[in-house]
Amino acid sequence: MTPVVTAGEPLGLLTPATRGRVGVGSSMTFSMAGSECNVAIALARLGIPVWFGGAVGNDPAGNAVIHTLRAEGVNVDLLNTNSHPTGLMMKEWFGLKPEPRVFYYCENTAMHAWEPPLMLSPRLTTARLHLSGITLMIHSGLRERMLDWMKAWVEANRGGVSLDLNIRWRLGDATKWRETLQAAMASTDLIFASRSELMALWDTDDSAQLNAQGILGTEQVLVVTDGDRGAWAEQGGHHLGEVPAWPVGQVTDVVGAGDGFAAGVLAGRIRGWSWPDSLKLGSIVGAFAVAHPGDWEGYPYWAEVAEILDGRWLER
Repeated sequence: MTPVVTAGEPLGLLTPATRGRVGVGSSMTFSMAGSECNVAIALARLGIPVWFGGAVGNDPAGNAVIHTLRAEGVNVDLLNTNSHPTGLMMKEWFGLKPEPRVFYYCENTAMHAWEPPLMLSPRLTTARLHLSGITLMIHSGLRERMLDWMKAWVEANRGGVSLDLNIRWRLGDATKWRETLQAAMASTDLIFASRSELMALWDTDDSAQLNAQGILGTEQVLVVTDGDRGAWAEQGGHHLGEVPAWPVGQVTDVVGAGDGFAAGVLAGRIRGWSWPDSLKLGSIVGAFAVAHPGDWEGYPYWAEVAEILDGRWLER
């Protein structure tokens, strides 16, 4: 089975136990976060061999990241430790929207010094590389190293490169995001994006128009999500498949849903599934994510997904 290599900044995560402003005496739980970490865990739970690359500090947060990924079955041979601190993220369940406010503490962290590996294990000769826009935006030097790595991956004829736009406006304005993402998209064969991201950057979610503007190549597949309205895949203006959002009884935490969706689609394609079936798998994984608290804790295991697909999943 084709392995996946994903790389990004692992973060320690502080989450309040209740809604409201964070203040003195607020009860917080500690976990780990990071878009590529989420994807790696979701893939591992779906039975896909996955390697995670990045860097953490020699501190409690870094140790927690390493132990958690190992426990989830993710290979951490490409995850390094250095003298800089591990990045940190904090949520605050305060505001007018269901998703939390998110604060990043990522100045001069361990990931800024990470060097993508030029030499890889023979087991990764045909591996697919998966990245997100977040990693490309956290540090200018890292961005250039990652862009060079993506180009080298393509030149080595490995298993392709996928990119999840994953825009976080705290990391840059629309101009900077467009510049960075278009440089990265030149090395990809598969792109994940939300409809709102595409509209914000290019004022269209139509792959044919993106082709005409030179933003996408006709051989690239664009997978678009649109919240509770579902998702679809297009290539060169041609529709490859679509899926409605998988029904969820109650939305608990939307963070991590997009990462889970991407992992599900990748897992389906790696297993040789059609685009409609792969989108369906992504929708199921994303639904589990929003139905449970935490960024990645709710992702299903392969046996659980199989029960759902076979109609054997019972709630009581």
